[in-house]
Amino acid sequence: MLVQVTHITELDYSALISETVMELRMAPRQERLQHRLSFVLGIGPASEVHSYFDWLGNTVHTFAINQLHRSVKISAVSVVQTYDRARQPMQPADMWPPSVPTDHSLFDMLRLDAPVMDCPALTELAQQIKPSGRESLARVALNIMDKIHAEFVYEKGITSASSTIAEVLEHRRGVCQDFTHLMIGLARKLHIPARYVSGFIHAGNQQFRGAAETHAWCELYFPSSGWMGYDPTNNCEVKENFVKMAVGRHYMDVPPHKGVYRGNATETMKVEVHTMDLPEISGNLVGEKTSSLNVPIFGSTGRGGVVPWILEEQVQQQQQQQQ
Repeated sequence: MLVQVTHITELDYSALISETVMELRMAPRQERLQHRLSFVLGIGPASEVHSYFDWLGNTVHTFAINQLHRSVKISAVSVVQTYDRARQPMQPADMWPPSVPTDHSLFDMLRLDAPVMDCPALTELAQQIKPSGRESLARVALNIMDKIHAEFVYEKGITSASSTIAEVLEHRRGVCQDFTHLMIGLARKLHIPARYVSGFIHAGNQQFRGAAETHAWCELYFPSSGWMGYDPTNNCEVKENFVKMAVGRHYMDVPPHKGVYRGNATETMKVEVHTMDLPEISGNLVGEKTSSLNVPIFGSTGRGGVVPWILEEQVQQQQQQQQ
């Protein structure tokens, strides 16, 4: 599947702020079943952008704005080729309980801490799912997902970005982030390495919760197959219409953007996500690039007030129009 993803984030402030420092995880991952063909990142006000890979191979972009401003806009447009992730639902070689992993990189995906915290309610729920004997690992994963789908209600406004598993178990309600954390917690209680995935769903003509916005699901580790994706919010296995941005232990590792700003102001955020099928790979793909968006910065008038400084790109456009 060839998919274009447009991800727009606008941050507005109630007063002028003097500095923004931010890191982004908005570039789709390069993996065996997902190839990033193009990624264009726009930042406004204009800023120098740096990039690096974090400890899990996610692409991270960073920038800082050091002039007075009242808004920040981030545009990330990606073209991604994805492939069918469907595998045999049962892998005879992968049985529960799994063997103790020898790969040290998996140890963090077994820990219960931060939002994926241990608590008596999680232990009780895990006991209800725990197989009585040898069982297919894939069947255990599906049982976890079915349990969440049957006993928890999708409802916005009950939890927040900082909510823990304990809160979700108390309310029995939540959104994709909550259900993903819960499935990760249950898998880890059953000694199955599990990790958090942030990304997008291209719904097309189908109905998916979490479409047209950033989404979350989880991956469980199968010794014979590697990481396999499960979406507890939609009670389905991950297929080619899922676009993966970043992976981590939990949400706190992989928010699309996080940072700090300096100033006495409150922040409001607006996010838009659009996905579309592409009929073919265009010859106009640019690979990887960054650009500046026309968002104003401000400078002192010398009389206690401020005036906007128009970005250089805007000045050039105005000059061309006057010629």
